[in-house]
Amino acid sequence: MGMTRAQKARKYGVAAGSAPTGSTGTRGATARPPSVHEMRAGELAAEPTKNSSAGILVGVAFFVGVALWLYYHLLVLQGVTGNLAHGVTAPELLVGGFAPEHVAQVAGALGPDGRTEYSGVHATTGLFTPLLTGLGWLLFTGLNTPQRARRWVYWVVVLAHAVVFLAGNAALDAAVAHPADQGAAALASGLVVARWLLLAGLLLIAVLVSVSVVRRKVDDFARGRLPGQRPRD
Repeated sequence: MGMTRAQKARKYGVAAGSAPTGSTGTRGATARPPSVHEMRAGELAAEPTKNSSAGILVGVAFFVGVALWLYYHLLVLQGVTGNLAHGVTAPELLVGGFAPEHVAQVAGALGPDGRTEYSGVHATTGLFTPLLTGLGWLLFTGLNTPQRARRWVYWVVVLAHAVVFLAGNAALDAAVAHPADQGAAALASGLVVARWLLLAGLLLIAVLVSVSVVRRKVDDFARGRLPGQRPRD
């Protein structure tokens, strides 16, 4: 007969009487990753990263602003020219400005009711267009311009465009309401010209920021820094 564990322990020591490692003792529990069936529904779907979500929102805001600007200038103001002013071009569409005589012509073509509707255009679509366009540009430049000084320069141009746009609308309403006031017509004309110049600045900013983004992406791709790439020396 073989000796019991107690006899082995008395004869050979305590270590001999203990159970062999790995035979009957339990091994250390190792962490097992949960299976697909054990996961919750929210854990199965990969959540979008913070940067990608911000990029989507900024892109939507940017294109909404662009679409609203096109709608206002290509449809609303063209409707003012064709329907309200009976073929006389809306002052906002004259990139190079206009003379006081043109304001008087617009005021005469609009009439009292047309002037009220023209002012209503400025209070609705003409109000939201610069605000949403400016918001889209602010978000677009803020997300894609890491340099703080350059970002503030861009923002000053964007904010100036919105302010000049709204001030020009108010000046146009005043000029059309008082067509004999040449000073009001000159102020409105200057603000319209400034609006178009600042719009050119917005387009230039959009091009510069887009080129900067593409360059950074190409550089990150060359260095292997994009998601899913292996780092390169």
